[in-house]
Amino acid sequence: MIRLLFLVLLLCAALWFGPVLMQNPGYLMLVLGGWTVETTLVGLMLILLLGLFAVWLLWQLLKPLLAIRRWNWHPFRRRRQRKARHAFEQAALALAAGRFEQAELAFDQAEALTDFSELRRQMACYAAFQAGHPQKAMQLAEWLDDGSASSLYVKADLLLRQQQAADALALLQPAMTGDAAELLAPLYFKALLMSGQAAAALTQVPVALEQNWCSKNQWHHLRYQLYPYAIVQLAEKGAFSTEADYWQQLPGKERKSMASVLGQVWALARQGQTEKAEILLVDHLSFKDLADCWPVLRQIPLKRQVNQLRKQLQHWLRDHQQEPLLFAALAYCAEQEGELMQAQLARQKATELSRGVEW
Repeated sequence: MIRLLFLVLLLCAALWFGPVLMQNPGYLMLVLGGWTVETTLVGLMLILLLGLFAVWLLWQLLKPLLAIRRWNWHPFRRRRQRKARHAFEQAALALAAGRFEQAELAFDQAEALTDFSELRRQMACYAAFQAGHPQKAMQLAEWLDDGSASSLYVKADLLLRQQQAADALALLQPAMTGDAAELLAPLYFKALLMSGQAAAALTQVPVALEQNWCSKNQWHHLRYQLYPYAIVQLAEKGAFSTEADYWQQLPGKERKSMASVLGQVWALARQGQTEKAEILLVDHLSFKDLADCWPVLRQIPLKRQVNQLRKQLQHWLRDHQQEPLLFAALAYCAEQEGELMQAQLARQKATELSRGVEW
């Protein structure tokens, strides 16, 4: 559309100035020594256009030769780049495989690589940290682009991994009003929880929903990283109440979500009210929510109060006999009741169905 508009404007300009130049072609005379050149304005414009075309054509003919000359001037440049690219590939594979010391060394060798410089430095930060060199990781993080959301994510994540929640929060807070909020939202809520600000984290939920910090699917998973831990943290301080302002300002869908129910179950169990906790859990837990609940559910100390939960799991097992998560949950129930042999057998079955994944 823009090109069509440009052509239309160019055509209009030609229709307007064409007759003017035909009636008044102008007169130019250039005198240099004994040379005298006389021409019209139109003729000068044609000469300039032909000259530019001749220069462009000469450049196209000489460019391959200039490329060969440049290769001769820098005979080892391509070799260095090839070795650096190979080192980067090896570093990425080592990082994915968990060979962090090898990845750290390979990233150092890939420093000369000009492509993917920002991504390479971000991956090098994690490789150095996992290899046991947090100071080097933070030094590498300082070289990252300050205006990049992904670089900010790496810096904050490294700080949180070192239990420096206050520094991470100070880094993330100014960025939560821009486009970077979608990427940084999980770290922001994690920093609030780690710094002991559970009520502030719940207060930020309506803001996150209103400003669309996360997509619908991302927020579904983020609930399970936020509500259970925030509720337990507040309950341990004796500050959790469903009548509190931070809870009442939440949308009804959030207060009734399985993630918030799971947090209340966890808080009741830690207070010794295991029977009430199990009833609340069984009344709300569904099979489709089990996978999201499992990372938190396995931490809840229901002790011997798991009879109803076990019956519910066995009922689901009739229709989902090849689901490893159900056997892992049954192993959890057996552990709570002190039946270690049954727990071991159920866990082995879960590992077998999941093809080697440890539960």
